[in-house]
Amino acid sequence: MIRLALAALAFALPVSAAAQDHAYAVGQVWEYEEAPGDEGSLIKIQQIETIGPPDDPFLVYHISIIGLDFSDFGIPDEVQHVPVSVGSLDMSVTLQHTGDATFPDHSEGVRMWHEANGGVFTISLAEIVGIVREQIGPQMQRQTKSIK
Repeated sequence: MIRLALAALAFALPVSAAAQDHAYAVGQVWEYEEAPGDEGSLIKIQQIETIGPPDDPFLVYHISIIGLDFSDFGIPDEVQHVPVSVGSLDMSVTLQHTGDATFPDHSEGVRMWHEANGGVFTISLAEIVGIVREQIGPQMQRQTKSIK
């Protein structure tokens, strides 16, 4: 459910700027400027790929997020896959995390993203999580009503 809501949002966002060489690498876990209530949540760079034409390539960072406060919705505290730009990471990450953390598998989300020719988020990670919350609330209300 979260993957579908997030996938639909990402498809509509434009991709811009040329690829650049940054210090981000697969497997890195980062703390970031999170939204209130999500203190302590973390991201992990699960996969990095280049998309676009050879003369104007663009790096996509496939991340997962854990430690979110979705308690109002009764669902896991994670988002399995979010395709983001280097700009999203640059404006959001604060400190590379060195502790242990378990992240969900992102592969299904990446597969769905490819099949849909999805877009890439270029906004902050806190803004992305806010959009996810806005999409989950109405979905959960509809599901609750249909169960009653």
